[in-house]
Amino acid sequence: MNSKKLVFMQSAAVFGYLVFISFVTVKVQGTALVTENFYFYIIFSQFVYVPLGILLALPAFLNKWEEEGQWKWKKRYGFLFLFPSLYLMMVPYIIPIDSIFPNLLVTNPSVSSVIQVLCGYFLIKGFEKE
Repeated sequence: MNSKKLVFMQSAAVFGYLVFISFVTVKVQGTALVTENFYFYIIFSQFVYVPLGILLALPAFLNKWEEEGQWKWKKRYGFLFLFPSLYLMMVPYIIPIDSIFPNLLVTNPSVSSVIQVLCGYFLIKGFEKE
C-alpha cells in the first residue's frame, strides 16, 4: 500500500478515535455521576488511550506480519516499558497500595494519558518475528 495513504489512514483513525473517546468519556462520566458507581469509570479512564498506542504501532506490526518466521516477545520491552506503564496505570486507582512514585506523577491526568499510549504502543511493538 502507498505509504502516503497509510499515513493518512492512520492519522484519520487516530483523530476519529480521539473524537469518539471524547464523546464516550462524557457519557460514561455522566452515567457514573447519576448511578454513583464510579468503578467502571475509573477502569475505563485508566485504559481508554491504550488502543491509541496500538494504532500508532500498527504499521510496523503489519510490515512484520508479512515476514516468515515465528512470533517472539521481546522481554526488554515488557520489563522496561510495559510492566512499569501497567504499574503506573493500575496502582493509584485499581490496586490500592502505596506507590513508589510521587503522587503528583501517579495521579496527574496528563501523565496517565501518555502512560496509556505508551502501554499500547509497547504492547504491540514488543512482538517480532524470528
